[in-house]
Amino acid sequence: MEAFRKILGDVDEVDLTPMIDVTFLLLIYFMVTTMLVQPESQLSFQLPGKPQSNDSITPMDSAKINSLSDGTITLNGSPIPVDDPFELTQLITNLSNTKKLRDTLIQTGQKSKEEAELKVEIETDGLSDHQTFVSILNACSAANIDKVSLMIP
Repeated sequence: MEAFRKILGDVDEVDLTPMIDVTFLLLIYFMVTTMLVQPESQLSFQLPGKPQSNDSITPMDSAKINSLSDGTITLNGSPIPVDDPFELTQLITNLSNTKKLRDTLIQTGQKSKEEAELKVEIETDGLSDHQTFVSILNACSAANIDKVSLMIP
């Protein structure tokens, strides 16, 4: 009976010193081995702005595609016939021809790339179908045009 009282009367103590030492060692290890992220001020990227080389460059007009709520699509003010709303073949043909003409101007040296590069502006009235907008983007992609901007009122 005396042995049971002695066992039940003992208070166990946990020494926290080794656990604190291990915690600090792990903290130091992770601080030393962590790769720091490059500060944003040292990232190299170019902000949009005015061309710095020559201010006398006047770019050619961009192609303006309008998408109206009644399903009508116009390219530079002239209506484009829409046979299939998923494939705008006439628009692709017109954009491809315009791009070829401008590419020949660049290749022959008559115009610089900054002047003759084809840029497309897509303007919607805000009520046109989403599918029409996607089809116009697909037509631009099929005509190998990569400079596209969107204007929504």
